[in-house]
Amino acid sequence: MEEGGASREKQNGSATRSSLKSDSQWNKPQIWKQKLRENCYKRVREDRNRLLWKLRCNQRQKEHHIVTSAFEDIVSDEFDKINGDDVLWEEYEGPHTTYEVECQDILLEMQRIFYEDLKSQPPLQDLESDIEAWENEVDEYLARAVYEHMQLNGDKAHKEEIWCPICKQGELKDTHHLIYCTRCELRLNKADELSLGFLRDRLAEVHIEHLDRGCKLKPKFCIKTKFNLTALYISCEGCDTFEVVI
Repeated sequence: MEEGGASREKQNGSATRSSLKSDSQWNKPQIWKQKLRENCYKRVREDRNRLLWKLRCNQRQKEHHIVTSAFEDIVSDEFDKINGDDVLWEEYEGPHTTYEVECQDILLEMQRIFYEDLKSQPPLQDLESDIEAWENEVDEYLARAVYEHMQLNGDKAHKEEIWCPICKQGELKDTHHLIYCTRCELRLNKADELSLGFLRDRLAEVHIEHLDRGCKLKPKFCIKTKFNLTALYISCEGCDTFEVVI
């Protein structure tokens, strides 16, 4: 009797361990799906103001394309983060075959969350208040540079105006050998590829890069000479940025 009981107990224990292992493997995809969904939905709400900014700066593009593209970037980014979690992926190969299906469902849900959130207030009032709050945190000149870079203004004469990133009052002009500000000390010797148009594009690029870091402080610009080379720099204490613009 004792041997029979021990045998049954051993079999039951083995079955329990097998069941637990099976349950663990069964739950792996559920853990992955849930974690990815939670992270993506959280990002939609956190990045709402940034997406509204992109919608305004890309008025010539279709809204659906901008929203979908932004959400796809979020899903891809969050998936890469989860993919690096060895504990989460142990003994599970499912994502390689279910990733696309899951992502489509997540993208649809993200769009629903985004648009329902917009409807929580009167749409125009909500949009304007978010844009106003964002623009209050962005340097006036740099915002203008972004608009010009994205060709929102069809006036060629206006597009050729470039305001000084240092004093924000003077206009940048050029000669055969120099780019200078009409109000402050900004002076840049012209290399072969340097032009006002190229400088405008670079200012827009560094501004967008700064926004993409998630920093909401206003960056500053300055002229510094190092190793006998004079360059225009962008700096920001909030995100510890100090880089050459041109």
